[in-house]
Amino acid sequence: MALEPPPGVTIGLIDQTKDHRAFPIERTGTAVSHHFDSPTALEDGRLNLSDLYAFPGPGDTTNLILTVNPDAGRSSPATLRPDAQYEFVIASDGGTIEDRAIRMRADGPDQNGRQRMVVRLAVGPESRHGVDGRDLGSGCTDETFALAGGGSAWFGVVSDPFWGDGFALAGFADRLAAGEYRPDLFTASPANVFDARNVTAIALQIPNATFGSDRVSIWARIRLVGHGQEPQVSRMGNPMLRPLFFGAPGPDSEELNAGAPTDDVRLHGARLRVVAENIAVLQGLADPVGHASSVIEAFLPDVLTLRPGSPARYEPGTGNGRGLHDDAFGIALSILNGSPLGGTPSPHPAVFAFPHLAPADRSELPSLLDMFGLRPQRPA
Repeated sequence: MALEPPPGVTIGLIDQTKDHRAFPIERTGTAVSHHFDSPTALEDGRLNLSDLYAFPGPGDTTNLILTVNPDAGRSSPATLRPDAQYEFVIASDGGTIEDRAIRMRADGPDQNGRQRMVVRLAVGPESRHGVDGRDLGSGCTDETFALAGGGSAWFGVVSDPFWGDGFALAGFADRLAAGEYRPDLFTASPANVFDARNVTAIALQIPNATFGSDRVSIWARIRLVGHGQEPQVSRMGNPMLRPLFFGAPGPDSEELNAGAPTDDVRLHGARLRVVAENIAVLQGLADPVGHASSVIEAFLPDVLTLRPGSPARYEPGTGNGRGLHDDAFGIALSILNGSPLGGTPSPHPAVFAFPHLAPADRSELPSLLDMFGLRPQRPA
């Protein structure tokens, strides 16, 4: 018998409190990684952190990449929001309280959609709030520009590097909600809902000395500036936390995105436990409670552990950063499942030159928001 979530609570893959047909974002699998993960994200893709990557660069450097604007140019804009501050956040002691933040701000786009972006580094207490920091450099859309201390930066629209069979995940979720365990839904011929879709990326290549130690925690976040308390509207570390555990976009995902890693276990651990124990019970694992504890330890707090200079290997809890060709979808799903499930090789070619991202796909395609009825309706 499947475990029941608390009454009235939407809990990721085992939400049994509503009709899934009313939430196409779950049924179709479009809420994968961080794509379209909250009402704010649906309203403005420029505020939707979609993915975070951290992997070695040449010599003593590390590449950091964040993406926004899922399905850029179709479902989302293609530019950065001028009143948004995009940040790579670092806890140099490997914990959950930041002491460094690399901040990116862009001005308004010109008539051709080009912007100028400034990169700053804040160290110490000022990394936790505000907009200040030491200027590292600035440059324009689609141009690689130098950063002080030997780094480089680039931003623009690229092919979305994320992949995963969101359709199979949605079907798997529906069957779990009905009390059925159906791993056979993940087939040898997976679909990729993000094929030929684009995102807006910010890519940095920075000296490893920037991190402050040889083992750090890293996450990304977006704050709105010039809005009173400078609210945080998005954050992420692990790419699959939202689709596996948080269900349809709503108040729960907004609360998660506005929070901080230091509070994750206390605020969200029980949610992960219900999902993990339910899957363990349905497939007959010997120790559902122990399995759930290991899942919580892997996914929370919502940060990536990074050992600068070491090869990237994404795995929640025990890995090192995240490479562009790490199968985040299959790896995360397998940890939740307790055995391999949904894994696939990257469908993307390797790009050896910085920023290591494939060019945008210019195919004529309908927007994902329109395809799945997700576009927010404006008041009449």
